[in-house]
Amino acid sequence: MPLMRLGYQRSLDVHDLYSVQEQDSSKELGDNIQKKWDEELERSKKKGKKASYVRALVRCFGWEYARVGLYAAFEECVLRIGQPLCLGGLIRYFNREEGYTTLDGWLFSAGVVMASVLYIFAHHPFFWGIQHSGMQIRVASCAMIYRKALRLSKAALGKTTIGQMVNLLSNDVNRFDTSVIFMHYLWIGPLQTLIVLGILWTELGPSCLAGIMLLILFVPLQSWMGKVFSKLRLATAHRTDERVRIMSEVVNAMRVIKLYTWEKPFTALIEKARKSEIDVIMKTNYYRAVNMSLFFTSSKVIVFLALLTYVLTGNVLTAEKVFVTSSLINNVRLVMTLFFPFGIAMGSETLISCRRLQNFLEMEEREDESSIQKSNLRPKQKDCGLTVTDLTAKWSEATEEDTLSEVSCSVKTGELLAVIGPVGSGKGSLLQAILGELPAKSGSISIRGKVAYASQEPWVFCGTLRQNILFGQPYDVKRYNEVIKVCALEQDLEQLPQGDQTMVGERGVSLSGGQKARVNLARAVYYDADIYLLDDPLSAVDSHVGRHLFDNCIMRHLKHKARVLVTHQLQYLQPASQILILREGHTEAIGGYHQLVNSGIDFASLLSDGDDEKVGSLSREPSMRSTKKNGVIPNGRHVQDGVGSSRSLQRKGRLNSESSVSSFHDSVEVENILTISGANIAGSSLSLSDSIKESPNKNSKKHLRSDKRLDNRTEEEKSQLLLNDTDDGEPEDSTRSETRAEGSVRGAVYLEYFLAGGGWILLIILFIANVLTQVIFSGTDYWLSYWANGEQQRARLLLNSQDNFSVISGNGSSFSYSDAPIPDGYLDTYTNVYIYTGLTVGLFVLSLGRTVLFFVMCMTSSRKLHNRMFECIIRVPIKFFDTHPIGQIFNRFSKDIGQIDDFLPGTLWDVVEILLNFIGIIVVIASVNIWIILPTLVLGIIFIFLRRFYLSTARNVKRLEGITRSPVFSHLSASLQGLTTIRAFEAQQKFMDDFDNHQDLHSSAWFLFLCTTRWFGICLDWISGIYIAIVTFSFMGMSNALGGDIGLAISSAMLLSGMFQWGVRQSAEVENQMTSVERVMEYSHLEPEAPLETDKDKLPHAGWPEHGIITFEDVSLQYNENDPPVLKNLNFCIKASEKIGIVGRTGAGKSSMLTSLFRLTEPTGVIRIDSINIRELGLHDVRGNISIIPQDPTLFSGTMRKNLDPFTLYTDEELWKALEEVQLKDAVSDLEGGLEAQMSEGGSNLSVGQRQLVCLARAILRHNKILVLDEATANVDPRTDGLIQQTIRSKFKDCTVLTIAHRLHTIMDSDRVMVLQAGRVEEFDEPHVLLKTENSLFASLVQQTGKAAAEQLRQIAEKAYFEQHKNDASTEVMLEDKQDVGCDNATSSGDNLRTETL
Repeated sequence: MPLMRLGYQRSLDVHDLYSVQEQDSSKELGDNIQKKWDEELERSKKKGKKASYVRALVRCFGWEYARVGLYAAFEECVLRIGQPLCLGGLIRYFNREEGYTTLDGWLFSAGVVMASVLYIFAHHPFFWGIQHSGMQIRVASCAMIYRKALRLSKAALGKTTIGQMVNLLSNDVNRFDTSVIFMHYLWIGPLQTLIVLGILWTELGPSCLAGIMLLILFVPLQSWMGKVFSKLRLATAHRTDERVRIMSEVVNAMRVIKLYTWEKPFTALIEKARKSEIDVIMKTNYYRAVNMSLFFTSSKVIVFLALLTYVLTGNVLTAEKVFVTSSLINNVRLVMTLFFPFGIAMGSETLISCRRLQNFLEMEEREDESSIQKSNLRPKQKDCGLTVTDLTAKWSEATEEDTLSEVSCSVKTGELLAVIGPVGSGKGSLLQAILGELPAKSGSISIRGKVAYASQEPWVFCGTLRQNILFGQPYDVKRYNEVIKVCALEQDLEQLPQGDQTMVGERGVSLSGGQKARVNLARAVYYDADIYLLDDPLSAVDSHVGRHLFDNCIMRHLKHKARVLVTHQLQYLQPASQILILREGHTEAIGGYHQLVNSGIDFASLLSDGDDEKVGSLSREPSMRSTKKNGVIPNGRHVQDGVGSSRSLQRKGRLNSESSVSSFHDSVEVENILTISGANIAGSSLSLSDSIKESPNKNSKKHLRSDKRLDNRTEEEKSQLLLNDTDDGEPEDSTRSETRAEGSVRGAVYLEYFLAGGGWILLIILFIANVLTQVIFSGTDYWLSYWANGEQQRARLLLNSQDNFSVISGNGSSFSYSDAPIPDGYLDTYTNVYIYTGLTVGLFVLSLGRTVLFFVMCMTSSRKLHNRMFECIIRVPIKFFDTHPIGQIFNRFSKDIGQIDDFLPGTLWDVVEILLNFIGIIVVIASVNIWIILPTLVLGIIFIFLRRFYLSTARNVKRLEGITRSPVFSHLSASLQGLTTIRAFEAQQKFMDDFDNHQDLHSSAWFLFLCTTRWFGICLDWISGIYIAIVTFSFMGMSNALGGDIGLAISSAMLLSGMFQWGVRQSAEVENQMTSVERVMEYSHLEPEAPLETDKDKLPHAGWPEHGIITFEDVSLQYNENDPPVLKNLNFCIKASEKIGIVGRTGAGKSSMLTSLFRLTEPTGVIRIDSINIRELGLHDVRGNISIIPQDPTLFSGTMRKNLDPFTLYTDEELWKALEEVQLKDAVSDLEGGLEAQMSEGGSNLSVGQRQLVCLARAILRHNKILVLDEATANVDPRTDGLIQQTIRSKFKDCTVLTIAHRLHTIMDSDRVMVLQAGRVEEFDEPHVLLKTENSLFASLVQQTGKAAAEQLRQIAEKAYFEQHKNDASTEVMLEDKQDVGCDNATSSGDNLRTETL
């Protein structure tokens, strides 16, 4: 109650949640099940049998689960049967049968009321206990999965994906929540059926078999339907997975899609995937409509058959037999046609999930290799070091070649070992072997001291920047500040809005590539280690920052440590103590710099040439060495040597959202069938929504710790929480937290949802069909009462007219009505039978028609809402994706669309049906006793007040539960992406503790949700019990009432109260689920960017741009209105075919300038290309005429052909020619299928360099006059860099080329260099000219690379300068005049160029 009052007064937040009880904590449960599983493994090993995860669960949770089942047995086999029998006795009393006194009437009335009261004490403890058991099993299993994931070997990781593990965590374990409810009904159902059969045999004799046989036939029918639904769910799940996978790639690569103008092909791809998904869902809904119609009408049909057989065999129909039979059949039908089949189906599906979990738990673990010798105690600093001796290793036994072959090296305290070599030579694999990730075949590794590791591709998790650096280590201010300084992060912290407390967002979204690399390095440096393994940390930063990091961090700060540095940059080799040169996994050479130079080794040629090695040879990648099947490149999860160790785990694909969508298919049928049951029996499925509705996770606990609230954590505690998800309510700087709507869903949302399903006409038809169906449904009950009353009156007339007629016995002895008169106002038996038959048949037909129509409208609406949302998302400005975490966007396309597809139609249908039933029953009761309307109105008013009071809290708690669920999946996904780093730092226990904290936080929210719903259910059940008592006892004062009327009114009252509770609950649930519609609609009204196509009157002439002249006039750019501009009044002109290098420190505005050129964010000022203002053109006309090779090369899963040519614009010959020009032809042709070979998700089976070459091939195919390289060679070795530069010089000789580069040598031979600082163009001239000015910014950048490197760069610039100016003066003047005219007349000639197209 205190929480309910608090929730009624204000919105609840995470800090209002209670802490979990110790026995429900993730750590406690995880430890318990781990112990039982270990015992099971040991026991099975001794007996020589296969271990069983199910046996481990039974030993851990079995006794408590069995005890709770006794409540359900008492409810179903005592209360559910006793109440109809008491009702039958009450009807016999009102029929004035012999031997029944007033006391009997009061006792039978009390029996009816007490059954409803005792129901509260059986039903709620059962669900409380069963949900508690389900929660414990699920939480324990989740803890087991996470612990196992941290121990998996790289070989095991190669057999699974992050998505599959998230799927286990979200989908498979959720079956425990649903299956535990139904398992007890596997024995309760048959027991209840036998008891009911015995009672009905005494009431109806053999005639009862007609109804019972049909009831029994429903069991195999439901089982068959269950199998059909399982197959359809599986098909739907596959199609949903495919759609979400494509959405994952689209959202992750949205910037690339916009740059390449690929919106239309990807829209078509998504629409095709959605159509495929909807087709299966629609088929499922047809079956569902039939099933729900059968379920809705089955009770009427079964009672119809039993009573019809009874009457046609010459028996008397009495009110007692009608309503006792109807109530008993209703009860046993619910259990045997719903719970029993689901017990079988869910039980078998749970066994399958347990098998999947067991297979996962039995996967190979990363063990401490015998080849790795580690010292137990930390040695003295002078004794620390690393020795590798004759190391031979490979990632998989399936591959023929060894990844590393007889490699030996060593490094001692104070030494630096540099490891170099071309792409795929085994550099990253060597570090992985040292870390124990790559199992050794032979040789040994000796590690003396603690190890720290910095991965090549930076791993940044969601949390503050300080948390990313501390990584769970104690906060030492002095050491921390020193690390910030040597890692060149001081200026970055000053620029960030909240310094090192800035939330870096999902995957470090708010940081640049260079900043992430430096944070990644700072984490390793802050860790107090003796040996540092640095996997190419200098590639992603500017040259001067790289020099700062090398000199101040690696050489000075870590000078007393043993260091292993993998690098592609030759300028850092000279200070190294030793240089290890690898080629194809072999040691090419090892020694000091001067020693290797004197021996004749040319480092540059080693990395950039090589006759026997093709760049892009896919066979170099470990994953590519495995056997190729059906033209598919295997999803290599092994470490890609050229990419670095962490790449093996970064699957840029499905996030936790994919898992969340899969879980919807598990309980959808439970959900939708159960909703009908609530309308047919008093309170029978009242609380099933608690357990089934919310498949996500978490369950009940016995008592709240009312005094223990989750307080705000102190700063010290926060530093220990390694991973903080953005959805926990903490504000972010650069990303927006998940929207949490407040208050009720607006009526306009409901109207828009229904109108999207078919417009006003279909809505009116559906309304009329629903009203007619309800009239017939209520009519059958009324007609049975009317018929029974008529037969009773007829029997009385016959008794009065024949003195010698025997009294009708209690068990219904037969007699003839042939001579009996028909009472006034009643019909004969056969007319009644015909009318009753007609009503039953009409009910079935109309019920089926309206249900099918409703589900068709819902699916039409769902399809339209999804398409509208995607059309908006694909057209929204790129800033939207920078400020909204990927998980939020996925949530709309996975969880919310899943809710709208699967849950909302059933719940909404339930509310509509219950509302109509309520109105129908009120009318029926009013026809018997008009005064019963008064307590009904009072009950309605109380219910409405309670609903409002309940919803104010429940809505907040439900939304909090959803928000706290995300971090559980995000934590697993993030942990797996950084698994190598976590294990290198031995931080597994800290991450396990964090996972347990995330689970406990969600458990507390889920527990409060169950508390609120349970409290609400108990309140309503008590009020309903009082209402039934009023209605039942009110008839004791009516002496002239007929038994049929009494039976109709009381049974309806019992039905009404249970249904009313269910209706209030379901209306609340509809409102919860309609928030998904609201959220989807929110993303359907986003402001789009500029039009894709140009207006016809502004189209440039064909072949534009001809020259590639780019002019910036007073161009400024700011990403947010309140932020300072990142570009400030840029004015410059780039001439036709000029090669421009763009340099500047991180944050200088280099990428922002390209953002303006591509209009990803609209700048102020004017940008002209060949004299035409690009703002007047459509985005596709602008972006489609500029080629780009982005910093992060993006490939999509699918064929190589689709990655090169998604529009199918080019011939095979052109595609092969482009691949040949980037030296990928041989590698691709070696694959089975060639251009049809499948690329894995994110192109992760190619190295970074190979993916860059594919991007280069795309640019070659497009033949545009303007080419942009956005730090395209930052992550590739010098040889690949050289190949890219050489290809650009030859293939794009006549094009304008803009190159943003960290490596200065890539732009030293440019025509001109632009130096940006703080958003302004500070210098713009030829490199040689700028270098002549000693105090120029460009000269200082060059100087920072080191003396030897600077001299080399100066020579390149000088050579390029004289090469460019060697032509005779007249030619040079003519060329310059031509180019200058292009710039000077850029504005005036625009109209002429455009006029040519008109």
